[in-house]
Order: sequence, then structure tokens, then C-alpha cells
Amino acid sequence: MNDPTQPADVDRIPSGAQLLLPPVDTGGAMPHKKTPGGHTQALHMHYVRGQTEKQTETELAHLRFFASVARTLGLELEILTDQNSRKDVDQVLSNDQNRETQYRVIESHQPITKWAEDGVEYLENGKLAVLPSFDDQRLDWAMKAGRRTRWQSKLSPETLDEVLRDDHLWIPLGVRVNVNEIGVALEALAAAAGHTVGHIRAYIEGGNMIAGEDAIGQPILLIGKDAIDATAHLYQLTRDQVREIIREDFGLATCDQIICVEQPGQFHLDLGLLFIGKGVVVLNDSRVALQDAIEMVEAVPCLTTKAAAAKLRLQHELEEDAAKDLQAAGINVIRKKLEESATFNFFNGEFVTGKNGLNYYITNGGPPEQEQRFKALMVEEWKIVADVFFSPIAAAQKSLQELGGVGCRLKGIPSESLLRL
Repeated sequence: MNDPTQPADVDRIPSGAQLLLPPVDTGGAMPHKKTPGGHTQALHMHYVRGQTEKQTETELAHLRFFASVARTLGLELEILTDQNSRKDVDQVLSNDQNRETQYRVIESHQPITKWAEDGVEYLENGKLAVLPSFDDQRLDWAMKAGRRTRWQSKLSPETLDEVLRDDHLWIPLGVRVNVNEIGVALEALAAAAGHTVGHIRAYIEGGNMIAGEDAIGQPILLIGKDAIDATAHLYQLTRDQVREIIREDFGLATCDQIICVEQPGQFHLDLGLLFIGKGVVVLNDSRVALQDAIEMVEAVPCLTTKAAAAKLRLQHELEEDAAKDLQAAGINVIRKKLEESATFNFFNGEFVTGKNGLNYYITNGGPPEQEQRFKALMVEEWKIVADVFFSPIAAAQKSLQELGGVGCRLKGIPSESLLRL
């Protein structure tokens, strides 16, 4: 039986493909931390006008929100835009209310996307590291091949084929950077400024790698297994060899500091878990939602209810796998339901440190009762931040429908970085 996830030229993938692995050019430095320990005081964002008036309003709402938060907390805001969108940026930031906002605008002459998180890593040595482009068909095959191996015990062969074939209806592949080629635009901008960039040799989109620290302060990386397995198939390496090249790229002492985590029913880690620092991760818990879906199937058995339950069952099992991966690495896992499709997602956000030295969290808006519940957890129960800033709910829900939120639109920049775009 032919594997529907393999490209037509799969037999021509060379067995010695690991010889194509390029040398390290990042300087062996860690990515900027996304935990509160990163003390982020500068944010990089993209602004691109939408193709319709409604889409543009969503983009403008986020631009206004980010500018407002930056002004309130005394953060620096770096905005990458294009010629067609520049006038919107200038108009918003020239308003009297943004007079005290610290910002700078960079104009790209090549196409960019709204998703600032995924295409670049700001390294602690001041260098940028971007993802090189891979052959789309081969990358698609490599990521699906990894999923087939990991998920075959969870699904019947027929359902697994469907999940891999129609990933957009189940769990989309995390190949946004490769499709949009944002790395090309970022590298061109750096070259124009007289800088060289490094390259992330493993296929790790930003939202699928979260830099932070363990309970004793040692730097660690959480990396989604799609990234590990896709890279292994692309270069014909083992998973341990993939961890070794990641260790080399980011200057870690041992591969134990690279924690491979199953994505919890999402295409990126930052949509289903929140690394709150010091070896603690909040992981989604869909158990109640799954039980509700099962009861709905019993009450109203039809294709729609059965499909919803099947998707939630897979998500729940992947969340359980993620919990096991984290706990095996010594991470303290807290289970909370902090996302519900496009209704709300509080996992996806950015920790920052205000000019007053206190930590804050910026995330997607949601129903008021859910916002209050999450804020109480972050401020009162876990005592992680002084406050939480929520984006406008209408803009948040439209953004989540496009499979991205506040955490996908913002990228923390290390304050001591020597390089800006």
C-alpha cells in the first residue's frame, strides 16, 4: 500500500543526506528566553494590511493594542512593515496618545507576514538566526512521516491516513515559515544593515521552541516533536543527532537541556502550553471538553458530533503525552484549560518586564469571565506577573481563526542585543 504522506520522489532522498548539513554559524548562543526570566523590554512585531477591510481592521486593532501596552509599560516597539502598509503604521503612531511610545519602523522591500514569532530567533549574543528554506514537498513528507510514527498507536490506520491527509481539519502542519519564506526577507534586511545572520539548521518554527530555565536556573529549550522528527527525516539523522545539532547551534552544555515535547493537540507548543519559568509549565487539559463531546455523541449520534469527539480524543491523548515528556525531564506540570478553539487562548502570549521592574503578560482577549479567571491564576495564585494585558476580544478571535494570536505576532528582543533589524 502506498504511503499518501510521501512525495513522489521519496525514493530519491539520499541515504547520506546528513552530509548536506551546513556548519554552525550562529555563534553558539541561546535564543532569548520567553519566560519572565527573559526580562523582555523590547518587542518586535510585523504589520501587514489585510486583503479585506475587515482583515485590515484586525491588524490595526493589534497595532493599536501593542502600541498602547508599550507606552503604558515603557517598552520599546520595533515594527517591521512593507511599503503598502507603512502609512497605517505612521498614522496610528503619530496620534497624540502614542506620543510617548518608544518605537522604530523598518520597511521591507520583500513580502512579509503578520507572524513575527515564527521566522527568526534573537540570540543572546546579539545575532539573528533565521530558518533556511526547504523543499515544500519534502518538508511536508518529513513532518507527516514523524507524526505517522508517533501517532500510529492512537488511531486506526484509516483514521491516521485521514489525519495526515487532511491535517488542516485536525492538527495543521507547522510549515508556515517555509511557505512564507520570511527568513529571506529578514536576511535581506540584515544584509542591508551590514550584518550577517545565523541559520537554524533544524526546522524549528519559533512557536514550536520555547527558551526558558529549569528549577535551578539552568537554560533549557522546549521543542515540539514535529520539529525534531521533521529534521531527522530531512537529514536522515536520529533524534539524538538532531538534538546534538540544536545543542551546537544554541551553545548548550548537554543535550539534556533540550526537552522534546509532543505538541498538545496543536501545531505549535505555544498554542497549548505556557512556560511560566523556573521549571514550571502550564499545560492544557481537555478532559472535561472530551467528556462533554462523548456525551453529545451519545445524545446526538451523527457525523458532526463523532468528528468533534474524535478530534478532542486525539488532542487529549497528545496532551497526556506532552505531560509525560515534560515530567520525565523534571518539569513541574500544572494542568489547566486555557484555550477553546477560536474563543480564547491564553497560552499564546508574551512575558515582558515594565520600566518599573515588574513582570507582565500580554495575551489574547477572551470572554470576560475567562479573562478574570486567568488573571487571578497569574497574579494571585501563581504570583507570576503584576498584571495581564488582554487584546480586544473581537480582534483576538479573528486572529485565532487564522491559527495565530498575540504570541505569534510578537517576538521578544533581548535588551542587551547589539543588533536590531
